[in-house]
Amino acid sequence: MATERYIILPKRGVAGSRRAGTEALLRFPSVRSTQQPVSVQLDMFGGANAMVVDTVADNGPKLVDLEPDAAARLNASGSPVRAVKEVFYALPQPMDASAGFIDFRGSGVSQFRFEVTVADAATGRAIAGCQVVAYWDFVSRLRTEGVTDASGRVRLSSPAPMIERIVATPAPGSGYWSGYRLNIPASGVIPVVAPPLTLPYVDCVRYYFAHTNFRSEAGVTVGVIDTGCGPHADLNLIGGRNTVTGEPAKETTDVGYHGTHVAGLIGATGATFQGVRGVAPHVKLNAYRVYGGDSIRASNYALLKAMIFAAEDGCDIINLSLGGGPDDEIVREAIMDARNQGMLIVVAAGNAYRGGVENPAAYAGATPVSAMGRQGTFPFGSSEELQIVSPPYATADPSEFIAHFSNVGPQIALTAPGVGAISTLPNNKVGPLSGTSMAAPVVAGAAACLPSQSPDVWRMPRDRARSDAIERLLQTNCARRGFGLNFEGYGMPQSPSV
Repeated sequence: MATERYIILPKRGVAGSRRAGTEALLRFPSVRSTQQPVSVQLDMFGGANAMVVDTVADNGPKLVDLEPDAAARLNASGSPVRAVKEVFYALPQPMDASAGFIDFRGSGVSQFRFEVTVADAATGRAIAGCQVVAYWDFVSRLRTEGVTDASGRVRLSSPAPMIERIVATPAPGSGYWSGYRLNIPASGVIPVVAPPLTLPYVDCVRYYFAHTNFRSEAGVTVGVIDTGCGPHADLNLIGGRNTVTGEPAKETTDVGYHGTHVAGLIGATGATFQGVRGVAPHVKLNAYRVYGGDSIRASNYALLKAMIFAAEDGCDIINLSLGGGPDDEIVREAIMDARNQGMLIVVAAGNAYRGGVENPAAYAGATPVSAMGRQGTFPFGSSEELQIVSPPYATADPSEFIAHFSNVGPQIALTAPGVGAISTLPNNKVGPLSGTSMAAPVVAGAAACLPSQSPDVWRMPRDRARSDAIERLLQTNCARRGFGLNFEGYGMPQSPSV
């Protein structure tokens, strides 16, 4: 019988002990994921054989290859441990990227062919390497896409004669906002312009968080569980680990750009780029890379390991700008364990255009964040304009809106700016991105400021009372914008006025 990959851990919680009767975990050999798997015979479960792929600790979770029948025996009522299947979370994508959308591969279907050109809105210079997504049915996410060549052109085809919207997104860090066109015939040449990014610029984050009261000397540390971080001179990266199976623990450099952007919103110093400062500048950052160099998904085991190590490394807040995974007891319990280790877990609600709050943001113990925006904090002609929708209407300021892409629901704890947020990108670059992935780190940065100002809370024993105290500080430091609980929860964290 073929084996499948499972995570073995106690019946309850993520760590075992002799007192709890989970000595079985101690009988597994210690194996690093970069080593060859080690075979072990589970005598206490009918002599089943398992290949141990990775271990977190002697009394911690084990990643194994196991036959399903053997896994069923481990999950029997009399067993002190359980076997849970490894599942995966998709790679975080910027808005209008291809992941999760239905592409057109028409075979024998009448097609309308057209060409899109993308140019600098100020100079008319062609923009190469720009991702172009053309939707003929946006509600159903039916689209075709391509990347512009050296002359800024891409040829596309559609089964429909009209294109509802085209979004052109230059490569992150190339110095542009994204551009768009609406309701155009799928024929001929369709020009799209992208506004150039000029600094300094008051984007949505700096509009609300122009000042900070973060005290770096307090020692607050934030863990960024993502695609890795850096390199970037404006990030105070002090450590972290790679928890991807088969990759060295020290490889925490960003495999893309998402994690670096997230980290900058939390704590960029602003030294290299004027005005591009995080909400908690100079905060200590630990990068936990859960996406592999050649992978577009992260396993629940990698996320579990990252949260266990974040506790060991003394993180106070964890940011998870990822989601869309299945209902999974591993990450659910990892979040509860992290809360019991004294850490606040801030999670992006998801970008499914008013869909329900996604896992893991929906799990108990998480702090789910929706994304809001403000008119006037992105340039005319940028695709951020597509996110302006009403209702709901803000009663605090009519220029504010909950982003069209943002997921919402009764689990939402807070909202934060996430439309056209400018932040750090690898190799000392900056650029704008949109998503609840951007709103969550704004909240994480705001949360980091609070214990830095409240040493009595920061010095509390690392247990659930401590994480609850940080959560209360955050909730009481929010101001409601008038969108309603399902859209904003307690509201948006308040920025210091001086």
